[in-house]
Amino acid sequence: MKKNLLLLMAFSFILSINAQDAFKQQQERMGLILKQGVKPIKDVSSEFTGEVGNEYVSNRDADIVIGDTEYDLQSNASLDHRIYLFDDGTMAAVWSRGWETGLYPDRGTGYNYHDGTSWGPAPTARIEPERTGWPSIAPYGENGEIICAHTAADGLIFSWRETRGTGEWNNFMLYGPEGTGGLTWPRMVTTGENHDVIHVISALYDETYMDVYSPILYSRSSDGGQSWDPENVILEGLGSDYTNAWGGDTYAWAEPRGIVIAFAAQAEGGDGVIMKSIDGGDNWERIDYYLCPDPFFETVTPLYGCGDGYQFPLIDEDNKVHVTFGRFLIEADGIGGFTYVTNTDGLIYWNEDMAVLDSAAIGHDNDLTSLEEAGYLAARVQEHGDDTLMGIATYQSGMTSMPAMALVDGQIYLYYSGIALGFDNEENNFRHIWYTVSEGDGKWSTPEDLTGDVFHIFSECAFTTVTSTANDQLHILYQTSNTPGIFQRYTSAEVGPHNMVYLPVGLHVGVNDSYTETSFEVSQNYPNPVNGQTYFTVKLNAAADLSLEVYSLTGQMVNSANYGYKTAGTHTLTINANDLASGVYFYTVSTGTNKVTRKMIVQ
Repeated sequence: MKKNLLLLMAFSFILSINAQDAFKQQQERMGLILKQGVKPIKDVSSEFTGEVGNEYVSNRDADIVIGDTEYDLQSNASLDHRIYLFDDGTMAAVWSRGWETGLYPDRGTGYNYHDGTSWGPAPTARIEPERTGWPSIAPYGENGEIICAHTAADGLIFSWRETRGTGEWNNFMLYGPEGTGGLTWPRMVTTGENHDVIHVISALYDETYMDVYSPILYSRSSDGGQSWDPENVILEGLGSDYTNAWGGDTYAWAEPRGIVIAFAAQAEGGDGVIMKSIDGGDNWERIDYYLCPDPFFETVTPLYGCGDGYQFPLIDEDNKVHVTFGRFLIEADGIGGFTYVTNTDGLIYWNEDMAVLDSAAIGHDNDLTSLEEAGYLAARVQEHGDDTLMGIATYQSGMTSMPAMALVDGQIYLYYSGIALGFDNEENNFRHIWYTVSEGDGKWSTPEDLTGDVFHIFSECAFTTVTSTANDQLHILYQTSNTPGIFQRYTSAEVGPHNMVYLPVGLHVGVNDSYTETSFEVSQNYPNPVNGQTYFTVKLNAAADLSLEVYSLTGQMVNSANYGYKTAGTHTLTINANDLASGVYFYTVSTGTNKVTRKMIVQ
């Protein structure tokens, strides 16, 4: 059933979107149609430097589930701050939660709190008094917390309390400009010595305001929402002189650094910009990181490279802004619409010291060589034996997308949701959570699959968020289910349940320091399919004890072997499949605490 990866996706699925209807663009997404002639992925082998191991994840044998939801659309594009590590080592996490089907009248913020030792019980209700969605969380006051979400009516609701993790929630509102329908899809951060200055960006619901469809509006309050200054302004650089449409969720805040604040904005196919203020929001500078051929979509364009609307910014110790975003290939039809290619690969990296990207630099096919050589490529789809792509349940994103970054000891940790070759339901590949590390010089460690184990054979892992700071670990929140895709947007996915998973990930001394225990390679077994015995090779960079476990599709261990102590070098080993029934199996090779999993077929 699988095709050669070099001939991958001769027919590519695309989505036709009317750029003049931003709400439908964000929510309905319309139906998939077939497009021919898109160039295939040229190569997915990794040329990145360094290998980074993660001892904690290799030992994990179960997800840490902190909540659930049947409503599974956590964002239309970029995500913001959904999990926060406070200075005292406690944490809080939020997500959109809903279980009553139809219009989900019970939808609202799911919240859980980690007291420094463990998470609380999974929530059974939203925290707000009315239907909401799209929460952001930040510290507020000396010891408090604040959450911003949009309501089903016409404004944003802020829920806050003086002591995080306990007590009743207090509420106040921010409404849209007079005569408009209301604010939606908010993003929020706080600044000030006691985190008492609130900054929020959001979009207007399905309407044109000041000649921009679904514009991005900025507001700031220093008195707990009693007044806003400014209130619902379109910042210079985001208005009608630059574009005629933005859309929900195509923007995300960086974690503030003192009074330096910044957010990234990039609608699908449009310009990518950083809006940066070095004085707490009084004055703003537009910094372009990507310029598209036509930000108004007024001309017909051939297939060109751009961003997919999923971006994430970061401010470093020198107040320099970094941004990552998913790569997209689209065509504009000249009348406000465009189509896109679902099998676009590549996660793009940029910082303020780099030249501004354009469509030529991003490219018009899946040959990523030029991007990588110029230091713009952070990640791409990774090889997994001889497995190739089965299909893509689209999120209207590239195959490597939904990025989140954190800066720790001068190193940028980049986490993202990406297609995992070798993990599929025979129709579509699952997305997994991956990570890579850099020192900000354009060189990235080999991307590693944090959920590429037997426990996640049938796990769809999406909507990545990470704490902006670390203790001895960074802390990830993501959504998982057992079917690729989003039920709220596409009928290919089955309705819930969906779990919200907490994943702590260890830190590393240096990007180019090899973690010897995990520096080993496992080949695909041969022959495959197998009838009787089959073989595989293991290349060890350091001596280690080797063992094998074979699992069925249901996760039952059906075979095991201990190969004993092996020296550094390449070893050919055997799997005895004589007693296995016909079907698909997964074999996991272990060197102590570290594992690599491959798929095999028994005839």
